[in-house]
Amino acid sequence: MIKTKMEEEKQEKIIIEKRTIEELLRDLRTEKQWSYMNVVVELNKLGIFLQEKEVKKWEYGLKYPDLDTIYKLSEIYFIPCETLVMAKSNSYNKGYQAIHQTFIKWFCYLTGISLKIGYIMTNAFIYIALVISFLFFIEMCNMYLELKRK
Repeated sequence: MIKTKMEEEKQEKIIIEKRTIEELLRDLRTEKQWSYMNVVVELNKLGIFLQEKEVKKWEYGLKYPDLDTIYKLSEIYFIPCETLVMAKSNSYNKGYQAIHQTFIKWFCYLTGISLKIGYIMTNAFIYIALVISFLFFIEMCNMYLELKRK
């Protein structure tokens, strides 16, 4: 089955519409093979003065760019600013402000590990904590039974 150009564009638009601003900004930056500093330099040229860590926080979802910055980002990445605004809205809609999500993002930001590894480490930690607490519970039950027998 051959897809028409119009169908492909529609599919691409749907994919873009579902992305969060974190994903979109990270993908746009890596597509241009820019570092965080390159983004800062380009924004400085357009009158938006910020530090490298601000761009990194955007990509980790710890902070979101304001509307002026979104407009300038759309200029440097050559995309419509509506796309970035929609992506920012998607971030809010996905509930990225939940406390456990924010903790994981800050942990990843401070340690420099990827979000995927952060999620895996968090799940592993929770699993290990559950196993240890279960074993502790069994040990306490055994101690109680021994004391009761005496």
